[in-house]
Amino acid sequence: MFVAAPAAFRASDSPTNAANVVGAMLTGWHYIALLAPILLLLIEWRRARGAVIALVFAGVLFAALEVALDLRVRAVRAASVVPISSLQRNDPVRRRFGLLHGMSSLSLAMQILIAAAATVAIERDPTPTAH
Repeated sequence: MFVAAPAAFRASDSPTNAANVVGAMLTGWHYIALLAPILLLLIEWRRARGAVIALVFAGVLFAALEVALDLRVRAVRAASVVPISSLQRNDPVRRRFGLLHGMSSLSLAMQILIAAAATVAIERDPTPTAH
């Protein structure tokens, strides 16, 4: 999303159209971001690698947070009678949108960092611990 969203805004004829494209991509991302770590969590639970389980669980939490924040962002956008980008920077609606959008982006970045850390943890301990 950190590459696709700026590209959508550069290539689009309006910020509203670009936001619609990015929103459609995020919908697909939410399924991947929630289902993939849940599946990995189930796999790792059987292997009993505590560090990996903790990392993947944190990834699931950040994915759920990102979904919730994205839904709030969409609600703010839908409730605005004008495009968010046309509001004054100090407008309360634009400020709320910006805060939620920033938190959503931070949550997405955390998912990526956690996925990288989990990958490193898995590679460092390829042998599952026996029960």
